[in-house]
Amino acid sequence: MNRKKKCGKHAVISGIRMPQLRCTRVSESGILRRVALALCACLLFTTVFVGCGTEASDEPVDPNKLQVMASFYTMHDFAQKIGGEHVQVTCMVPSGTEPHDWEPSTKDITRMEQADVFIYNGAGMEHWVSDVLAGLSNKKLISVEASQGVSLLRSAEEEDGHDHEAEEDSHDHGTAHADEDGHDHADEEDAAVSNAAAHEDDAADHTVVAAPDGHDAHEHGEYDPHVWLDPMNAKQEMQNICAAFSEADPEHRADYQANYEKWAKQLDELDKIYQTTLENLSERNIVVAHEAYGYLCRRYNLTQVSIEGMSPDSEPDPGRMADIIDFVRANNVRAIFFEELSGSRTAETVATETGVKLLTLSPLEGLSDRQEETGGDYFSVMEENLQQLTEALR
Repeated sequence: MNRKKKCGKHAVISGIRMPQLRCTRVSESGILRRVALALCACLLFTTVFVGCGTEASDEPVDPNKLQVMASFYTMHDFAQKIGGEHVQVTCMVPSGTEPHDWEPSTKDITRMEQADVFIYNGAGMEHWVSDVLAGLSNKKLISVEASQGVSLLRSAEEEDGHDHEAEEDSHDHGTAHADEDGHDHADEEDAAVSNAAAHEDDAADHTVVAAPDGHDAHEHGEYDPHVWLDPMNAKQEMQNICAAFSEADPEHRADYQANYEKWAKQLDELDKIYQTTLENLSERNIVVAHEAYGYLCRRYNLTQVSIEGMSPDSEPDPGRMADIIDFVRANNVRAIFFEELSGSRTAETVATETGVKLLTLSPLEGLSDRQEETGGDYFSVMEENLQQLTEALR
C-alpha cells in the first residue's frame, strides 16, 4: 500500500522555515497452576480487546441493521449520530490509536467486504483508501468521502512551496507565516478541489456519494484533512453521511434526515458559542504540537503555529524549535497545546524553555481514556477545546 506523505517542516516565522500483566507460578498444585495460567490468559485477552475498543472483529454482525464501516473515531461518531438505531457502525482505527499512520488489517478488509456503507474523511487523512477500495470485491458497497464539498486548506508545507497571493479575508487564518518585516499573516489558499476524477479506477465497482466541489484521493500532506474542527464543516460531513445512508436504506430516509437536522442545529449552536467566546479575546496566536487546527483557526480568526507537522510523529529540527521558542517569547504566548493521544515531548520542551503552561487541545482523531470513561463525543470534546482556548487566550 502507498504510504502517506510525511510533513516535516511547515510554517515560516521571521523568514525561517519552521519546520503487565504478570502470571505468578503456583508450584504447590498442578491444578492451581493451570487455573492461574488460564486466568492470566483470559485477563490478557480482555485487556487487548478492551484496548481495541471498536475494532472490526469485536462485534457480531446484526443482519437487521445497515452495516457501516467508519475509518476513525470522528467518522464513527458522526455515522452513529446520523444512523441512530438503524445502523451498526464499526470503527476501523482502534480506540486510543493515532490514525495518521494506521492501516487496515485483513480482518478490517473482510468486514468491509460485508459492509453496506463505508464512511471516511478523505482530503488525504486515510492514505490507504484508494488501494483498499480498488481491491474490494464488494460491488454493492457505498463509500462516501465525508469531506466532500468542504473548501480545503493546503498544508503549511505545501503552502511554503507554492506561489500564491495572501488570503484577503481577515477571518481566514490557519498557519502562521511572516513577511520580511516580521509581521505575522496567514498566507493560505482556500482551495476547493475538482471531483471530476474521483475514484477513477474503481468507480465501476463502488458507488461513491459525492457532494458538489468535492475532492478525493489526495495525498496526505497536500491538504489539511482536519476539516471537522470547524463545526460548519462537521455539518457538511454529517449531511454527506445522511445522503449515503438514505441511498443505502431508503426505507429509513426520513429518520436519517431528522437525525441530521437535530445534530445540524446543535452544530450551529456550538459555532455561535465559539464565535461569541473567542471574538473578544485579545490574544490570537495558538502554539500547538500538531498542525491540525487550520480550519478551526480560519473559522474563528486565530493563527496556529505548529511545532510538528500534519502528522504528530514528525520531528522538528533544532532550528525550528529555536524559532518556536523565540516566537512564544516575542508574542506573549501563554500556553503550549499538546494532545493526549500523541504525547507532549516537544510541547514540554518549548514550555520548559519559555516558562509557559501546557494545555491539552484535541484534534478529535480519537478519544483519550479519560474522555471514553466519561462518555465523551464530538460535542463534549469541542466544548473542552473551547475552555482550553479561552484559558490560553484571555
